[in-house]
Amino acid sequence: MSETIGHDALVAINRLLADRPNKIGHDFSEATRHLAAWRDALALRWRQSPTENNRRNLDHVNAGLSVILGGQFPLDQVPWPEIDKVRQDLGQLVSETADQSATPAGSSSQTMRS
Repeated sequence: MSETIGHDALVAINRLLADRPNKIGHDFSEATRHLAAWRDALALRWRQSPTENNRRNLDHVNAGLSVILGGQFPLDQVPWPEIDKVRQDLGQLVSETADQSATPAGSSSQTMRS
């Protein structure tokens, strides 16, 4: 489930980067909402299974959320390079998480059929 939420967050960040608004607006708000939902899902996963990997994923999304909020309310210019880096890092996280989710489910499904 958090993979879908993560994908939605990436879509919102991509839209934000494509538009690059000069002032705060709905693109920043949308990205923030999606990242907060992803963070909440990962926090729940970490509470249920406090593994190092789950904590690392939560930390990455929290860091991304901080950067987006910093861009939404900048002290100077919007930090577009940092926002682009967040998109890259979280894109990698979504890919890794999807790969991890697919492997155990495929293995257990195969085992159950045998």
